[in-house]
Order: sequence, then structure tokens, then C-alpha cells
Amino acid sequence: MQKKQVAVIDVGSSKVTAVVGERGINKTFIIKGSYSYEYDGFENGEFFDVEKFKQVLFAVGEDLKRASRGAVNTVYVGVPGEFTQVVVKESQISFSKKKKIVDEDVDALFEGAFVLASSKYTLINRSAIVYELDDFRRLANPVGAVSEILKGKLSFIVCSNYFIEAVKPALMAAGFGEVECVSSMLAEALYLVEPETRDRIAVLVDVGYITTTLSIIHGDGIVFQKSFPYGGGYITAALVEKFTMEFDHAEQLKRNVNLSRRVTSQAFDLLECDNGQYYSLEEVQTTVLRSLDVLCENVTDAIDNSGFTIPEYVPLMVTGGGIAYIRGAKEHVSGRLGMSVQIVTPNVPMMDKPTESNVLSLLDLALEQN
Repeated sequence: MQKKQVAVIDVGSSKVTAVVGERGINKTFIIKGSYSYEYDGFENGEFFDVEKFKQVLFAVGEDLKRASRGAVNTVYVGVPGEFTQVVVKESQISFSKKKKIVDEDVDALFEGAFVLASSKYTLINRSAIVYELDDFRRLANPVGAVSEILKGKLSFIVCSNYFIEAVKPALMAAGFGEVECVSSMLAEALYLVEPETRDRIAVLVDVGYITTTLSIIHGDGIVFQKSFPYGGGYITAALVEKFTMEFDHAEQLKRNVNLSRRVTSQAFDLLECDNGQYYSLEEVQTTVLRSLDVLCENVTDAIDNSGFTIPEYVPLMVTGGGIAYIRGAKEHVSGRLGMSVQIVTPNVPMMDKPTESNVLSLLDLALEQN
């Protein structure tokens, strides 16, 4: 029997990544094709060059079609946090007598909880934070339980029609019959964070190149989400400004620095770059640390504005390629925020990198839905 293949597209803030894959053993993946295109990115919920973005989507759509030999008709597109909003609602339905709860009852609970009021958004995901029965039992899945009432605290994610209208026509022109937009952050939450951790509360931060999104997760839902325009590219830009250097060289300098390295007064405390120049380690460290402090201020503001009190034992889970590769960044962010910081990655051999988190999370979600 042929395994089910799916196609997914991750819209990052500096590149678009697409994968055709199928399920391997032990929740791993078999990748049939992988493609990546750089583009100008987005900020504050708008693409810098939407027409160029559409061209990239069309090209990557054709790549996916060729890789799947036309066998995949639906493509799943991850929607970045910049283009989504999270709405949390409580809902309750009652029955005439105790009964065994079925899937249709759960659907009715969701349907009664949320009505989309804005013409600027479309509902793309809904999930449960927690369910509760008439005996006050709280469950992750109530189907099969017996109760006279069913309560739920539910999470709904809506996507801006601006994003959908940019994505769907381009991919349908490339040959796909269906285009499913899904929340990238919800996919990451369900794939990267263990259910036992989510049942308490979890904080996940995806630091990209231009934008960062912080999500507070409870159960199978996101209860708060905040995006802000600051990522790894801003750190590179700070080095460009400080040393008046080419952007590519500044990117390499950022990756070469070790923030934990002790600076002495010796002349050999210099950092070499591939442009043949040497730069003061102290000045490079100071520039990067100041940029990380700006990121930390944004994270602190997001948590403060969430209205949630995060227990001290809850770590800040960080993924994405924005800062994960900067040696010493995790320790600095931890000290600055007063929180334990964990870099989270896919639990897949050879693909356990922060930069793979988003696309593999989307692949896992797509495979679970097929």
C-alpha cells in the first residue's frame, strides 16, 4: 500500500520553504522533495513585495507538484503569527439526560462558541484548551465520557484575508485544487511541546529573521499570541551599522561570536571575518548583547500584556533560526528575563535543528489530518 504524501509550505520572514513528505517509522518523516526560495519578507502583517511573494509561491508550488508527480491535490500553508489573531471563548451545551458524548457534541460546542464578526479575517484553526463535565472532571478529550453537560474553554485562530488572497490564487494556478491555511504557531505548539507540558502551561517563542512570535499554550490551544518586528536580521543590521560592513559579512560575524567568551585586554581578543578583517571581540559582543536586550524587552512586554502569570518553573521555549545559533545567546536571554531558556527542536535524526521546526511541525500536522 502506497503511503500518504502531503505537501506543506512554511512562509518564513526571509524565505519560503516547501516540502513533500510522508510518515516514516516512529513519527519520523520521509522527505520526497524540499525547496527553499528567499524573498523580501513581511512586517506588521504586510509583505514588502506581495507580487514577488506570489511569484515565489507559484514557483514553489510547481516544484511540489513535480516532486509528488501530481499525486498531491492539497497543499498546507503555514500562516505566520503576524497574520493571525487568537480568540479564546468559553462554551457550554446541556443534554436532557446523561449521555455518552460523541464527536457531534464536540462540534456543537465549538459551533456555539464563536461567530466570526469581521470580514477581514477567516477562521483557520480551532482547538480545545480544556473540557469539563458535570462532575467537574477536566479532560483533554471528552468523547466517550458520560455527562449531562459539556463545557469547554476553546481557542480559535483567524487569518487575515490579505494573506489568504495572496496565497490561494498563486498555488491554485500552480495546479493545486485545495489550499489549506493553518497556524504555524499552533502546529509548532502541538509538535514541539509535549502534551504533559502543555497541560500545565507553556511559553513558546519563534524567533525568525525579521519577526518574532510569542505564544502561551494551554492544553491543545493557544491562549495568547503576540508578534513583533524584531529577529535575527536586526542583530545583523546592528553589526552592519556598527562596523560599516557588508550584510553577508555581518551575518558571518554574528555566527562566529561567542557571547560567553571572556574578554581580556590582550591584542588577540579579535574576531576574524571572511572579508579578511579583524574586529574587536568586545565591540562585537556588546553590539549583539544590546540587540538581544531589545528582543528580551519585547518578550517581557508580551508576557506582561498577556494577563497571565507564568510560574517560575515554566521555561521559555525558543525555536527558529533567529538567535538559536548565537553561542551564549540562550544564557544571556535567560539571565535577562529571569527565566530558564530551552532551545526546542524537532525530535528527528538529522533534522533536529531550530530552523527545521516550522516546516516539520506543519508536515506533522498535515499528516495527522490525512
